[in-house]
Amino acid sequence: METIESLLNEIESEVLRAKKAPFSSTDVLLNKQTMLSLINRFRGAYPSALREAEQIKKDRDNVINKANEYAESICDNAEKQVKTLIAETEIMRRAKEDADLLRNEAQQNYEKMDYEARVLAFNILDNAEKALSESMNIINGRKRKLVE
Repeated sequence: METIESLLNEIESEVLRAKKAPFSSTDVLLNKQTMLSLINRFRGAYPSALREAEQIKKDRDNVINKANEYAESICDNAEKQVKTLIAETEIMRRAKEDADLLRNEAQQNYEKMDYEARVLAFNILDNAEKALSESMNIINGRKRKLVE
C-alpha cells in the first residue's frame, strides 16, 4: 500500500524533473497524465488513515460491549451465588462480600478497558491528524514552490 509520503515524493520528483517553460524562470511543463495519476493515487491512500480510525472506533465499541457483558455476567453469577447461600447468615454475608468484590472488580476492569480503548483511539486519531497535517504542510509547501 502506498503511503502519502511516498506519493508526495513522487510528485516532488516529477516537479523537479520537469522542463522549464519557455520564457520563464519559474514555470515548468508537467505531464498531465502523470500528475493526474499521482493525484488519484494520493486520494486512494488518504482515506486509509480515516478507515483505520473508524476500525479503531469499532474495536473500542467492541471492547466496551464485551466489558459490559463481562460485568453483567459477573453480576449475574454473583447474584446466583448469593441466592444459593441464603441458608446461613455467615455464608450469606460472605457471598454478599464476594459479590461486591466481583462487582467492583468488574467495574474496575470495565473502566480500565474503556480508558485504554479511548486512549488507543485518541492516540491513533492524533497520529492520523498529525500525519495529515504534515502532508498538508508538505503539499502547501510544494504548491508555494510551484508558484514561485
